[in-house]
Amino acid sequence: MDFSYESSNKARGAFRTSVPGLAIKVEGYPEPFSVKDFSVNGLAFSAGDVDFEVNTNLEVDLVLGKKEILVGITLGVVRNIGKGLMGCVFVDLDKYQEERLDKLVLEIQKRMILLRKKKGAS
Repeated sequence: MDFSYESSNKARGAFRTSVPGLAIKVEGYPEPFSVKDFSVNGLAFSAGDVDFEVNTNLEVDLVLGKKEILVGITLGVVRNIGKGLMGCVFVDLDKYQEERLDKLVLEIQKRMILLRKKKGAS
């Protein structure tokens, strides 16, 4: 038996989620930028009035509140979504960075499932 699946929306090839307080610190900018959503493939962040060029790379740290989640990662800006939102992909992650992102997304998925179960039980 042969089975294949093609997604019609390649930009959203992985589970995306949002976490309140998740931000990126971009090298050369004093204030962090709020992350709208992220996945193991990339993220969208609110750039405000800053206009980041498409097809450029940004050196960033992923932070939650004051805690650094991942440091020294590279984001490739792939599109200006509009209204100050920038769409980015992770570039050349090492094994450790990939594992940390996978773990973060998995933990968030687990919490979402738990919350849904609690809502369903009440």
